[in-house]
Amino acid sequence: MDDKEPVVIDNHRVLGVVPGKPAVGDRKVLSEDDTVMVWPHLLVRHAVAALLVLLLVMVISLLFDAPLREIANPTNTPNPEKAPWYFAALQELLAHFHPLVAGVLVPGAIIGGLIALPYIDRNLSLSPETRRVARVTFTVFLVVWIGLTLVGFAFRGPNWSWVWPWNEWHGEL
Repeated sequence: MDDKEPVVIDNHRVLGVVPGKPAVGDRKVLSEDDTVMVWPHLLVRHAVAALLVLLLVMVISLLFDAPLREIANPTNTPNPEKAPWYFAALQELLAHFHPLVAGVLVPGAIIGGLIALPYIDRNLSLSPETRRVARVTFTVFLVVWIGLTLVGFAFRGPNWSWVWPWNEWHGEL
């Protein structure tokens, strides 16, 4: 080991091939003793972590029953019939606006705004501290969309009326 040349590795950042510079010196000099092989060290750790997560999910599924309803009856539609959680915000918008507005214009405006955002926010910096327009736009969109999703999913009862989550209701009203 001592008679061999040390392995010289240029530093690169993780998310791209951008040459980086170490804090001290121009290059980092590693010997073969400093390297760690992917197999078995990294892959065994990932396998153990995956098995632990799988075991945790299995234990939780054995301890708690899934909140399932009765067998589906095609002749009886439940009230309210809710969309999956990822469409609950759109369903909430449909409760307040005309379908053209809630189903076409609002999603179209969102997509158009996302397309136009780089042209509106002309800041060339990549630092989040200096990208105020992008941060505010994303934060407002995220808060409104999560709020609509929560209202549509958790606070709507029969006939799409307002129901507090801690007040249980059964059957049709």
